[in-house]
Amino acid sequence: MKLFIKYIRNFNTIAVILSNKKVTETKTDSNLAVLFHNQEIAGFNILNFNSKQNFYLEDKRLQQKIRPILKQYFGDIKFEKQFIIAKITECEKIPETHLSKCKVNTGKEEIQIICGAKNARKDIYTTLATIDSWMPDGSQIKAGKLKGLDSFGMLCSAKELEINDEKYNKDGIMEWEVDDTYIGKSIWGVLNEK
Repeated sequence: MKLFIKYIRNFNTIAVILSNKKVTETKTDSNLAVLFHNQEIAGFNILNFNSKQNFYLEDKRLQQKIRPILKQYFGDIKFEKQFIIAKITECEKIPETHLSKCKVNTGKEEIQIICGAKNARKDIYTTLATIDSWMPDGSQIKAGKLKGLDSFGMLCSAKELEINDEKYNKDGIMEWEVDDTYIGKSIWGVLNEK
């Protein structure tokens, strides 16, 4: 299951989004607001959650906090990785644009990504937002077309993922100093080890 989980400190709330559908009804019980689109659950707000800790996307601490709520409504669920380390295996500039057509190894398959970053090039390890991943602003990555070419995800900069680390806050997509054994791993675990 891919979902958006974000701690909103100003409101002491954990926001959980399951789908990008418009909320038509809210039911609140104690510290839990269940958000519905018609009869379908679209998300949750966990209220009165107060923490001084910093959390990132796909934070295991937040996943553990919401797991009992998700289990109550959906049974046992598995959190799918959304942001992984991937390797650009081919990269060619698209004429008359600032874009590049990249072939990217995800560890499971090779996919095509159209990327606008100047530093996109063959043989770098970078961060891939996989299809249906949730960005920090609550938008969801979908397959799409740029200049008529299919793109199956997004190569990300540290800024786009709200990663405040001088090592990664450079112009363009993130560049990892790793090897092929890291392909397909969640970036969050690797960030914590580096």
